[in-house]
This record gives sequence, structure tokens and C-alpha cells, in this order.
Amino acid sequence: MRRCSAFYVGLFCSFLLPSIAFAQQLEIHYINVGWGSSVLVKGPNGTTVLIEAGNTGKGTSRVVPYLQSIGIMPANGLDYTIVGHQHCDHLGGLDEVISAGYDVRERNYNNGSSFGSSGTTGCVPQWKTAATSTTAGAPVSMPVGTIIPLGNGAGLTAVAVNGSIIGGASVPVSNENDRSIAVLIKYGGFDYLWASDMGGGNIDQPCTGRSTSTQVDVETSVIQAISPGGASPLISSGGIDVLNVNHHGSESSTNKNWMNLSAPALAVIATGDGQSTDWHLPRIDVVEHVLRSQATACITAPPALVLQTEEGAPTGSQTSFAGFSVGNIKISTDGQATFVVSADGQVTQGPNEIAAAGLPLTFPLDDTPPSISGAVGLDLSNWKLVQSNSSGTFQIPAGTTIPENGYVIIGRNATKQQFETHWRAGVPLPANVVYIKAGGTFPVINGSEKYTLFNAAGAKVDGPTIGMSPSGGKSLQRENPCVSASLISNWKVLAYASATPGAGAGTGCAKGVVINEFSDAEGTGNFIFEFVELHYDK
Repeated sequence: MRRCSAFYVGLFCSFLLPSIAFAQQLEIHYINVGWGSSVLVKGPNGTTVLIEAGNTGKGTSRVVPYLQSIGIMPANGLDYTIVGHQHCDHLGGLDEVISAGYDVRERNYNNGSSFGSSGTTGCVPQWKTAATSTTAGAPVSMPVGTIIPLGNGAGLTAVAVNGSIIGGASVPVSNENDRSIAVLIKYGGFDYLWASDMGGGNIDQPCTGRSTSTQVDVETSVIQAISPGGASPLISSGGIDVLNVNHHGSESSTNKNWMNLSAPALAVIATGDGQSTDWHLPRIDVVEHVLRSQATACITAPPALVLQTEEGAPTGSQTSFAGFSVGNIKISTDGQATFVVSADGQVTQGPNEIAAAGLPLTFPLDDTPPSISGAVGLDLSNWKLVQSNSSGTFQIPAGTTIPENGYVIIGRNATKQQFETHWRAGVPLPANVVYIKAGGTFPVINGSEKYTLFNAAGAKVDGPTIGMSPSGGKSLQRENPCVSASLISNWKVLAYASATPGAGAGTGCAKGVVINEFSDAEGTGNFIFEFVELHYDK
């Protein structure tokens, strides 16, 4: 949310806040790769996401040394990589990071574009070859709604990919920049929005002077979708805390809606030496007119503090110098009370303006972190769970309420105590779990079962899921409540003994009630312990 109404050279914006319990830190690092982009996210639980790695040569000269300087060595590897779009100033250094010994364990994500893939040489095929050598394997398109859990309740959500937008909208795109992935990172009351080189069209040209002949307005649809009243409201009416400035401060991006609805306290520009002579990034039309709110006829958000990794070069008549050039930038927060921004001053183009910016700065979080304490939950009276393979239907009893961020478990024919003994070695189910004994007829898991959830009015809420193994004997656990239940890659298929009833839901996006897990229970007489679990992603 918006924190400070204005910033001036030399002004130190800090706040005295009451003492709070310490929480694990989320870190966002802008690595100074000159003209290009590289952001490292380190979650509260240590999960690492490298979002791009600058141009060819920058992986070796800038990204790897920076990772090592903060204690992330090749032996530590990385959990995820994300390439927002497939231009060399964003992905050219990624193969170099991998070649330096950094394995990627979970996923290498891209935007699904075929741009640059047809050749046998160049940055795109080199990156794809390197990615294929990692544990995560070849790059895959990042589905809209994908959530990467970062620990302690923090999560990274893909809110747009290749013109598709969370909540179901889409914008026809042809320019590779407009195909960019957009992600929203949330941790308690903190939120950060990043969208690579996504465009904002010309909607405010008469007011701000921004103009683009090649990019369309994707920004407006994205920010409206995640704002209150949108199809997937993930941010508050006050906006967000930190905004990545799309396309290095180009006139193609950062339109009035993007700024007014995000209303950031801090805006960060990844820019520097290496751009073409006529680009003049970052632009006055973006920095002064939009981010600094000087276009008062259309910019209603208060001005943001603007930091950039270094000055753009070569410069020209349209280049802005209003942002502070500070080198590698670190943003950290406990998600509870404040976020802190600092920098190291390692600038290769332009002056080091750390002192002028007043860094380090501490900003308060106005958002209240989410809590399930005292939540009343959702009434599931007469909802139906349909099992397609056996044509079975279970009607949830009247008066059943699922707690916010809690679970309902429908067990075939075991009492709650029997269920806990079988699946949890006698440990009681958590307080946010409602257990229902189905009475022997549901679920019946013999193989190939799929499930679909309907509300009391008969409208489909979730499903169908993927099918159980034809031979049964498995536990199917959903990875991401915001991604389709019918997508095979969204489920872990484990041995039945690995079932986790009453726990294990992925970090969500306020999706609502979803089918989270279903499990067989092999062994003589153990069929009574079969179950289907619902989770309320609130």
C-alpha cells in the first residue's frame, strides 16, 4: 500500500513503530546487470527464485558474483528460474549461471512463446539447452495462477502469462514484450508486482506523453483483475508496496492505470549501460510524469520513491535522471510491520546516489496480515461431491461449515478416532479440520476415480480432478488450488501411505473451496479409511 506522500533529495523516510514479534524475512534482490533485468527472490523458508539473469555475459560477470556475495553458492543451487519473456537482455545470462554449477531443482519457467527458438545458436537455445541439464529439466510455460510457496505464508503468484490474465480475461498479444509473465509476491501485509517488459499501450499519451507504436495495453487488464472488484482481487484498495517498473522505464509501459491502482511506495527500475542510442531509458514521460505523479490530470496516486540500479546509457533528451542510481538493491520484510530497502552503491554508469536517496529506508506496512483467528468459514450444507467412475454422489450434511483456510475430510466409514489412528498415528486432526464419516458408500476407490464438487445450487465449484491410478493404492495431492484440478502436472501422485489429511494445501489466491487430496488405503479391511479432502483457500 501507499506509504509516503512525497520524497525529496536527502529526505529520510522512517517511522517509529511498536515492537513486534520477529518473523522470517522475505528478500527481493535487484542485481545490477546494466541494461537488462535480474531479480532474485529468497523466501522466508529459503526457497530461491531467480527471475532472469541479464544479457549474455552478465550471468558470469554480475549474477554469479552477486549470488555468492549473499551466500548462495553453486552447491546451494536454485529452486526455480523464471524468464518473463525471451529477449536476451533478460535471459542471456541464465545459461551462464547454470554453467557455473547452479542446479535448478523444481521448475524452469518461461512464457510459452516460441520467440528465438528456431535457431541452433543464440541466447534462447543456449538457455534451453542449459535448463534441460538441470534437475528441473527443460523450460515449461508457467500456467496463469501458478503459485510458488515461499514459506511462512509467503507466495509468488503468476497473474499474467502470454496475454492470459488471472481470473479468465485475456488480451491479444503479438509483441514478445507483451507476452511477458507478471507475478505478484505477497507476504503478510507486503506485496510486490513484477511484469518484465509488459506494455501499457497509448491510453494516457495526451496526459503523460507516453507513446508506443508496437505494444498494446496489457497492464490495465492485469492490474484491474487483481484489484478489489476484479476477477481475482489479490491486493487491497490502497495498492501495493513495491512496483517493478516495466521495460526498464520505457515509454511503452507503466500507464496511468498501472500506477493509480498499484499506488506503490517504492518503484524500482532495472536499467543501465548497453541500450541503443535512441532509447533514452528510463524516460521522463515515465519517471517524472507517471511515477513522480507530475501528470496531475491523470495520475492520482501519490509520487513514489524511484530507485534504479544505475543510470541508463547512452543518454539523450528524453532520459530521466529523477530516479536515484544506487547499484544492487535489497528489499526485505517480515510481512508484519515494515519493509526495508537498502543498496550497495555498486554503480558502473552514473553517480552513486545512495546518500541522496537516504538509504537505507524503512517503510511501514499498512495492510493487516491475514489471519484465520475467529474466522467463521463457509456453509457447505447440501453441497455435493460426485465420483464419476462409480457414479457415486455424496451430499454434505446440513450445518457443515468449512473454516477459512481449513479442511473438510469425507472419510468412507471410519470414525474420527479410527481415522486419526490409521492416518496420523493417533495424533488428533488440527482444529481447523472438519471430519465427516460418509457411512460406507463414499468414496469407493478402486481405480480411475475422478471427483467434481458442486454447490447447493448445483453449480460446479471445482473439478473434475485427474483420475486415480487404475490400480489404486495412491494418494493424489493437489499442488496449487489456483490451477485447474484437471491438469495432471498440478497433482502429486504418491504412495497411499504418504497421504496428509488435514494439512498440505498449497499457497493460494483466495480461490475458494477446492478438492485438495483423495487417497486409497490399501490392505485387508482398510477400505474404510479411504477419503476425499476439501480445502477452503481463503
